[in-house]
Amino acid sequence: MSKVEQQPAGQRVQEQAPIRLLQSEDQAIAVARDIAREIAEIAADTRQNGQLPWRQAQLLSESGLTAIGVPKAFGGLGASVQTIVETVRLISVADGGVGQLLQIHNVMLRGIFSGYADEIRDRLIRDVLAGKRFGNALAEVGGKNKFALKTRVERRADGKLILNGSKFYSTGAYLAEWISLTAASDDGGAGVLLNRNTKGLTLVDDWEAFGQKNSVSGTVIFDNIELDEGFVSPRKGPMKRTGLTFPQILHAAIDTGIAEGALSAAVDYLNHNARPWVESTVEQASQEPHIIKQIGEYAVALRGAQSLLRDAARVFDQHELDPDNKALQDELILSVATARAHSDAASLKISSDIFSLLGASSSLSKWNLDRFWRNARVHTTHDPIRWRLHHVGNYYLNGVDPGEYTAILNAKETQGATRPAQ
Repeated sequence: MSKVEQQPAGQRVQEQAPIRLLQSEDQAIAVARDIAREIAEIAADTRQNGQLPWRQAQLLSESGLTAIGVPKAFGGLGASVQTIVETVRLISVADGGVGQLLQIHNVMLRGIFSGYADEIRDRLIRDVLAGKRFGNALAEVGGKNKFALKTRVERRADGKLILNGSKFYSTGAYLAEWISLTAASDDGGAGVLLNRNTKGLTLVDDWEAFGQKNSVSGTVIFDNIELDEGFVSPRKGPMKRTGLTFPQILHAAIDTGIAEGALSAAVDYLNHNARPWVESTVEQASQEPHIIKQIGEYAVALRGAQSLLRDAARVFDQHELDPDNKALQDELILSVATARAHSDAASLKISSDIFSLLGASSSLSKWNLDRFWRNARVHTTHDPIRWRLHHVGNYYLNGVDPGEYTAILNAKETQGATRPAQ
């Protein structure tokens, strides 16, 4: 049964312990490894299945990981993309859904540094440094495509901006302090930031998918919300060509993490619970030559995904230093698409196929090993890999500049897709 939060919803957000201010990127990675162990213990416990990840989200904040993307000039660590990617990957080894909470927080955090007045930005930064998190409310259901937004900002007769509509796939919003959303208006698309205590905002825990349950990607409803115009950012000009590479590389980090978690769990089961097949003549399942070979294949798939992810993150940091370099833009789009394709394949292959080695007993609910496949199968539907492959193939075959669907979004905006029909 879905759980609904009528405001003030903020009363449900747990009080947090003092937030750590991480001093280095190495420390951030070490901390991610540490809290991933606790998150992994929670994820493995079947009693936690279907429970809201309050504790896991609290760990992300208290550890300081949610603040590492704040630039040094604003009091944060100013972590590189390489480090942010690695922290999301490490958390996803433990639980892909919790990794997605961190992923979307980092994506939404980057959005506050453009389009908002300094005082709004500074308030949001203070909240992030205090451990507050961002969730999103971007996608809707029922429209012709993902750009056909029904959620609208309109100016009332008294001059007030009013928000009405609803969103689904609102990752992390149910647990977040700030919700970042997109809406249509008479003047085109706009970004809006809402605090969870905003009057007229309803958060619904109705994410009923069979996987990625801890992403809490349910419904958010906006009912005649009076907006503070300082928290509304009209879309000005086209989205930059590489605008989706940051969320995309973090999605690759999630899938790479899920693949590693599945392989690690399989190895542990083989060493401690599996029996060798009767024809093998060995004493332990881990000594079966066919199992050894297959684990080697999984490891090669995983290592390939990890290497491509690291390479894409390295290219991303180069791009950040020279964002107008066309060759670097091309390489970033291609490398992120490649990382996504390999992480997609590795997570699905390993998480699904391990049961052929572990035996029928491994399918018992008490082991909870299906959580990796459930998370991989749901998360990899997020953005079709076939279109990432299309752009790569079109570049190599026909010399067409690689792109993302930012080009489609910009075209839709130019055509007035976010404005009312005439």
